[in-house]
Amino acid sequence: MQMSYLQAGEGVPLLLLHGFPQHSHMWRKVIPELASHYLVIAPDLRGMGGSSILPDGYDKKTLAEDLRAFVEALKLDPFYLIGYDLGGGVAYAFAATNPEKVRKFAIMEYVPPGFGYEYGLQPVRDWQSWQLAFFTVPDVAVQFIIGKERELLAWYFCHWSYNPDAIDQDDFEIYVRQLQKPGALRAGFSYFATVFDDTDYFKTLAQQKITTPVLALGGEFGAGGFMVPGWQQLAETVSGAIVPQTGHWIADEAPEALIQELRDFFN
Repeated sequence: MQMSYLQAGEGVPLLLLHGFPQHSHMWRKVIPELASHYLVIAPDLRGMGGSSILPDGYDKKTLAEDLRAFVEALKLDPFYLIGYDLGGGVAYAFAATNPEKVRKFAIMEYVPPGFGYEYGLQPVRDWQSWQLAFFTVPDVAVQFIIGKERELLAWYFCHWSYNPDAIDQDDFEIYVRQLQKPGALRAGFSYFATVFDDTDYFKTLAQQKITTPVLALGGEFGAGGFMVPGWQQLAETVSGAIVPQTGHWIADEAPEALIQELRDFFN
């Protein structure tokens, strides 16, 4: 497998893990400022962005193993780690199994299945997280959505944001083109389809809380209120913040506030 990544700056390494339907490009507004203090590295995870699109291996245990091979190939010293959305599951799996590698761990807009994520699978009035359930059967989801990647992303970025204009048209088209690659749509849905295996794996990991300090960040109109209680089940030391006037897309909607939260925590 080949992994594509962005790199900027120098100093203590800081790894940024994206979520779906984005890739490393999602960090474009925060990398320049963070790179003035850290060696910033933003990889594209398996099946996303410029990295290899493979038929399987999208459970978070395997993705964390990808990440370990990646950091070993780059010969990185212990680093700061940020996981966003489903990339947060990869970050948690890595931090729990490689504690010597992670100085501090920040998580954004994600609570693992078994500890809060599963509530999004359940139909409720004005259900906004229907895709968490739909994508668990990726072959069916691909059949209905292939050729309509633009419509899917338009729904995503509109309904999960406080400011629908935070992702401009040029960036939107970049995400559309990436998702239109052969196999990319199914790879993205496979991140959701592993939820039941991930639940079993995370419950095993959670038998021993991680000792690495954790910062849990959520958007005011996103997962804000669920972040700290969820992560207190998994880590011994958890601080948190709700980023005001943001939805799910914190790095797009409030990059300056996000940068400040991260710098305060890592420093």
